[in-house]
Amino acid sequence: KAQFVPGAVREHQLRRSGLTMALRHCTRDVDILNEIFSVECYAPPVEVARRLDELGAPTIMDLGANIGLFGLYVRGLCPEARVVAFEPDSANADLLERTIAANGLADRWSNIRAACSNRDGIARFAAGHLSESKITGVGHSDTIEVQMVDAFDACREADILKIDIEGAEWAILTDPRLSELRAYAVVLEWHLLESPEPDAAAFATRLLQSAGFVHTRRHEAESGGNGLVWAWR
Repeated sequence: KAQFVPGAVREHQLRRSGLTMALRHCTRDVDILNEIFSVECYAPPVEVARRLDELGAPTIMDLGANIGLFGLYVRGLCPEARVVAFEPDSANADLLERTIAANGLADRWSNIRAACSNRDGIARFAAGHLSESKITGVGHSDTIEVQMVDAFDACREADILKIDIEGAEWAILTDPRLSELRAYAVVLEWHLLESPEPDAAAFATRLLQSAGFVHTRRHEAESGGNGLVWAWR
Protein backbone atom coordinates (compact mmCIF):
# COMPACT_ATOMS: atom_id res chain seq x y z
CA LYS A 1 0.00 0.00 0.00
CA ALA A 2 2.88 2.37 0.71
CA GLN A 3 3.69 2.56 -2.98
CA PHE A 4 0.43 4.42 -3.63
CA VAL A 5 1.15 7.27 -1.22
CA PRO A 6 0.50 10.49 -3.18
CA GLY A 7 3.75 11.84 -4.54
CA ALA A 8 5.74 8.71 -3.68
CA VAL A 9 8.34 8.00 -6.36
CA ARG A 10 8.45 4.44 -7.68
CA GLU A 11 10.04 2.78 -10.67
CA HIS A 12 7.95 0.70 -13.07
CA GLN A 13 8.69 -1.25 -16.22
CA LEU A 14 6.86 -0.47 -19.43
CA ARG A 15 5.27 -3.61 -20.83
CA ARG A 16 5.90 -2.92 -24.50
CA SER A 17 9.53 -1.74 -24.50
CA GLY A 18 10.74 -3.17 -21.21
CA LEU A 19 12.16 0.26 -20.30
CA THR A 20 12.05 1.51 -16.72
CA MET A 21 10.38 4.77 -15.68
CA ALA A 22 10.33 6.69 -12.41
CA LEU A 23 7.16 8.60 -11.59
CA ARG A 24 5.25 10.16 -8.71
CA HIS A 25 2.14 8.20 -7.77
CA CYS A 26 -1.27 9.88 -7.59
CA THR A 27 -0.07 12.97 -9.46
CA ARG A 28 -0.36 14.41 -12.96
CA ASP A 29 2.55 12.08 -13.89
CA VAL A 30 0.09 9.19 -14.04
CA ASP A 31 -2.29 11.10 -16.35
CA ILE A 32 0.57 11.89 -18.72
CA LEU A 33 1.67 8.25 -18.64
CA ASN A 34 -1.83 7.27 -19.79
CA GLU A 35 -1.94 9.98 -22.48
CA ILE A 36 1.39 8.92 -23.97
CA PHE A 37 1.30 5.14 -23.67
CA SER A 38 -2.43 4.25 -23.69
CA VAL A 39 -4.00 7.02 -25.80
CA GLU A 40 -0.68 7.39 -27.70
CA CYS A 41 -1.18 11.10 -28.21
CA TYR A 42 2.35 11.35 -29.62
CA ALA A 43 1.93 8.58 -32.19
CA PRO A 44 3.68 9.96 -35.29
CA PRO A 45 1.91 10.28 -38.65
CA VAL A 46 2.77 7.54 -41.15
CA GLU A 47 5.15 9.82 -43.05
CA VAL A 48 7.08 10.73 -39.89
CA ALA A 49 7.20 7.10 -38.71
CA ARG A 50 8.63 6.13 -42.11
CA ARG A 51 11.27 8.85 -41.84
CA LEU A 52 12.25 7.64 -38.35
CA ASP A 53 12.73 4.13 -39.75
CA GLU A 54 14.88 5.49 -42.58
CA LEU A 55 17.08 7.46 -40.20
CA GLY A 56 17.53 4.50 -37.86
CA ALA A 57 19.29 6.59 -35.20
CA PRO A 58 17.60 10.02 -35.34
CA THR A 59 18.49 12.91 -33.06
CA ILE A 60 15.41 13.97 -31.11
CA MET A 61 15.34 17.18 -29.09
CA ASP A 62 12.80 17.23 -26.25
CA LEU A 63 12.02 20.79 -25.12
CA GLY A 64 10.10 20.61 -21.86
CA ALA A 65 10.96 17.00 -21.12
CA ASN A 66 9.27 16.85 -17.70
CA ILE A 67 10.08 13.40 -16.21
CA GLY A 68 11.03 11.82 -19.54
CA LEU A 69 7.89 9.96 -20.62
CA PHE A 70 8.04 11.29 -24.18
CA GLY A 71 11.70 10.25 -24.31
CA LEU A 72 10.73 6.72 -23.23
CA TYR A 73 8.00 6.65 -25.88
CA VAL A 74 10.29 7.60 -28.75
CA ARG A 75 13.00 5.22 -27.54
CA GLY A 76 10.37 2.50 -27.74
CA LEU A 77 9.78 3.49 -31.37
CA CYS A 78 13.48 4.02 -32.20
CA PRO A 79 15.75 2.16 -29.78
CA GLU A 80 18.85 3.69 -31.39
CA ALA A 81 17.60 7.29 -31.18
CA ARG A 82 19.73 9.95 -29.51
CA VAL A 83 17.53 12.04 -27.22
CA VAL A 84 18.59 15.43 -25.88
CA ALA A 85 16.17 16.71 -23.24
CA PHE A 86 15.76 20.18 -21.76
CA GLU A 87 14.14 20.27 -18.32
CA PRO A 88 14.98 23.04 -15.80
CA ASP A 89 12.61 22.05 -12.96
CA SER A 90 14.89 20.24 -10.50
CA ALA A 91 12.22 17.84 -9.20
CA ASN A 92 11.25 16.82 -12.74
CA ALA A 93 14.89 16.68 -13.88
CA ASP A 94 15.83 14.43 -10.95
CA LEU A 95 13.24 11.86 -12.07
CA LEU A 96 14.18 12.19 -15.72
CA GLU A 97 17.85 11.58 -14.94
CA ARG A 98 16.93 8.68 -12.65
CA THR A 99 15.02 7.11 -15.57
CA ILE A 100 17.99 7.60 -17.90
CA ALA A 101 20.31 5.93 -15.36
CA ALA A 102 17.89 3.07 -14.64
CA ASN A 103 17.93 2.16 -18.32
CA GLY A 104 21.68 2.57 -18.76
CA LEU A 105 21.11 5.14 -21.51
CA ALA A 106 23.44 7.95 -20.48
CA ASP A 107 25.36 7.59 -23.75
CA ARG A 108 22.21 8.06 -25.88
CA TRP A 109 19.96 10.22 -23.69
CA SER A 110 20.97 13.38 -21.84
CA ASN A 111 19.28 16.21 -20.01
CA ILE A 112 20.23 19.87 -19.99
CA ARG A 113 18.82 21.67 -16.95
CA ALA A 114 17.75 24.79 -18.82
CA ALA A 115 14.58 26.37 -20.16
CA CYS A 116 14.23 27.03 -23.90
CA SER A 117 13.26 30.21 -25.70
CA ASN A 118 14.56 32.20 -28.68
CA ARG A 119 17.55 33.68 -26.85
CA ASP A 120 20.15 32.85 -24.23
CA GLY A 121 19.83 34.35 -20.79
CA ILE A 122 18.25 33.93 -17.38
CA ALA A 123 14.51 33.30 -17.02
CA ARG A 124 12.10 33.65 -14.13
CA PHE A 125 10.65 30.18 -13.66
CA ALA A 126 7.68 28.88 -11.68
CA ALA A 127 9.10 25.58 -10.45
CA GLY A 128 7.58 22.76 -8.42
CA HIS A 129 4.36 22.49 -10.43
CA LEU A 130 5.01 19.06 -12.01
CA SER A 131 4.19 19.26 -15.73
CA GLU A 132 2.98 22.87 -15.37
CA SER A 133 6.29 24.39 -14.27
CA LYS A 134 7.08 27.19 -16.71
CA ILE A 135 8.84 30.40 -17.64
CA THR A 136 6.82 33.25 -16.22
CA GLY A 137 6.81 37.04 -16.26
CA VAL A 138 8.08 39.57 -13.80
CA GLY A 139 5.90 40.13 -10.77
CA HIS A 140 4.95 36.52 -10.20
CA SER A 141 5.69 35.28 -6.69
CA ASP A 142 7.50 32.04 -5.80
CA THR A 143 9.70 31.97 -8.88
CA ILE A 144 13.34 31.06 -9.26
CA GLU A 145 15.98 31.99 -11.82
CA VAL A 146 17.01 29.31 -14.32
CA GLN A 147 19.37 29.22 -17.26
CA MET A 148 17.62 29.83 -20.59
CA VAL A 149 19.05 28.68 -23.91
CA ASP A 150 18.36 29.73 -27.48
CA ALA A 151 16.46 26.79 -28.96
CA PHE A 152 17.68 27.63 -32.46
CA ASP A 153 21.31 27.20 -31.42
CA ALA A 154 20.61 24.20 -29.20
CA CYS A 155 18.56 22.30 -31.77
CA ARG A 156 20.69 22.68 -34.89
CA GLU A 157 21.19 18.91 -35.15
CA ALA A 158 17.59 17.86 -34.44
CA ASP A 159 15.85 15.47 -36.83
CA ILE A 160 12.66 15.60 -34.75
CA LEU A 161 11.84 18.48 -32.41
CA LYS A 162 9.29 18.12 -29.61
CA ILE A 163 8.12 21.31 -27.84
CA ASP A 164 5.93 21.36 -24.72
CA ILE A 165 6.93 24.41 -22.67
CA GLU A 166 3.66 25.68 -21.21
CA GLY A 167 3.08 28.84 -23.23
CA ALA A 168 6.73 29.78 -23.82
CA GLU A 169 6.53 28.16 -27.27
CA TRP A 170 5.23 31.37 -28.87
CA ALA A 171 8.62 33.09 -28.69
CA ILE A 172 10.06 30.19 -30.70
CA LEU A 173 7.17 29.84 -33.15
CA THR A 174 7.11 33.53 -34.05
CA ASP A 175 10.89 33.73 -34.56
CA PRO A 176 11.79 33.92 -38.28
CA ARG A 177 14.60 31.40 -37.69
CA LEU A 178 11.96 28.65 -37.38
CA SER A 179 12.23 28.16 -41.15
CA GLU A 180 16.00 27.60 -40.85
CA LEU A 181 15.74 24.52 -38.64
CA ARG A 182 16.98 21.38 -40.34
CA ALA A 183 14.44 19.24 -38.45
CA TYR A 184 12.22 17.08 -40.62
CA ALA A 185 9.31 17.25 -38.15
CA VAL A 186 8.06 19.17 -35.12
CA VAL A 187 5.57 17.87 -32.60
CA LEU A 188 4.19 20.76 -30.58
CA GLU A 189 1.87 21.08 -27.63
CA TRP A 190 0.41 24.54 -28.11
CA HIS A 191 -1.14 26.48 -25.22
CA LEU A 192 -3.79 29.15 -25.24
CA LEU A 193 -1.77 30.72 -22.41
CA GLU A 194 0.33 33.57 -23.85
CA SER A 195 -0.97 32.96 -27.39
CA PRO A 196 -0.85 36.19 -29.44
CA GLU A 197 -4.08 35.14 -31.19
CA PRO A 198 -7.35 33.77 -29.76
CA ASP A 199 -7.35 30.65 -31.95
CA ALA A 200 -4.07 29.23 -30.70
CA ALA A 201 -4.37 25.97 -32.65
CA ALA A 202 -4.85 27.70 -35.99
CA PHE A 203 -2.12 30.23 -35.24
CA ALA A 204 0.43 27.56 -34.29
CA THR A 205 -0.42 25.54 -37.39
CA ARG A 206 -0.09 28.59 -39.62
CA LEU A 207 3.30 29.52 -38.15
CA LEU A 208 4.63 25.99 -38.67
CA GLN A 209 3.37 25.86 -42.23
CA SER A 210 4.89 29.27 -43.00
CA ALA A 211 8.22 27.92 -41.74
CA GLY A 212 8.10 25.10 -44.29
CA PHE A 213 6.44 22.35 -42.25
CA VAL A 214 3.69 22.11 -44.81
CA HIS A 215 2.02 18.91 -43.64
CA THR A 216 0.16 19.02 -40.33
CA ARG A 217 -2.01 16.81 -38.17
CA ARG A 218 -3.81 18.24 -35.15
CA HIS A 219 -5.10 16.58 -32.02
CA GLU A 220 -6.86 18.97 -29.67
CA ALA A 221 -7.33 18.44 -25.95
CA GLU A 222 -10.85 18.36 -24.59
CA SER A 223 -10.25 21.43 -22.42
CA GLY A 224 -9.52 23.64 -25.43
CA GLY A 225 -6.66 25.26 -23.51
CA ASN A 226 -4.00 23.21 -25.23
CA GLY A 227 -3.57 20.65 -27.95
CA LEU A 228 -1.08 18.76 -30.06
CA VAL A 229 0.07 19.26 -33.62
CA TRP A 230 2.52 17.27 -35.72
CA ALA A 231 4.10 19.21 -38.59
CA TRP A 232 6.57 17.86 -41.14
CA ARG A 233 8.25 18.77 -44.39
